[in-house]
Amino acid sequence: MSSYHYVVFPRGKQPTADEVREFQKFAGALANQFAWGTCRDDGRLALAVDRQSCDHVQQIDPGFAAVIRRWESHGCELLPHLAFVKDAAALKPTPSFAWLSQDGRGTVQSRRAESPLAVKELAAKEAIGRSLLAVQQSLDRYAVIQRVAAALPYALMALAAVLTIGAGWYIRDRLLHSGRERRQETIERALSEPTPESLASDAPPDR
Repeated sequence: MSSYHYVVFPRGKQPTADEVREFQKFAGALANQFAWGTCRDDGRLALAVDRQSCDHVQQIDPGFAAVIRRWESHGCELLPHLAFVKDAAALKPTPSFAWLSQDGRGTVQSRRAESPLAVKELAAKEAIGRSLLAVQQSLDRYAVIQRVAAALPYALMALAAVLTIGAGWYIRDRLLHSGRERRQETIERALSEPTPESLASDAPPDR
């Protein structure tokens, strides 16, 4: 029995950088007893892991087993024997898996091809969202202008009324406190002053 487990990736396919980092978290638990390389027969990417360490870590850490199962779900093979060639340069992680998936019509599509399309769709949705937001802001400003224009005549009329009332109070105050003699005072003063006839009658007779 071989002392290694071999994870063999589909031809031309690489794990993602995230998956490689996730696998590297278990390097200590595996005592670094693993190596990247290729299959001698067909050049496929392969990962060799010490059998005893691999079995032990899978039993004690469900996360490690989940990584292996995920690779198997993408088409990787878990083999007990392999003509393995150690080559660290064979590992070239990709930003996203290029596993080929099959749609309902039986046609084969690449996830890598779908990724740029998803980015474009997201950018288009963001552009539409920004446009709708700008339109809504313009409508809000127009509504404010309409409300101000509708209230402006009433505000001007109220201002005119206030100014008129204020002017009336000011003129009244000026008339009341202008220092001019009031009519009643004029009449009383005129009655209290002697007339020319009374002055003539009070004069002493000529000798």
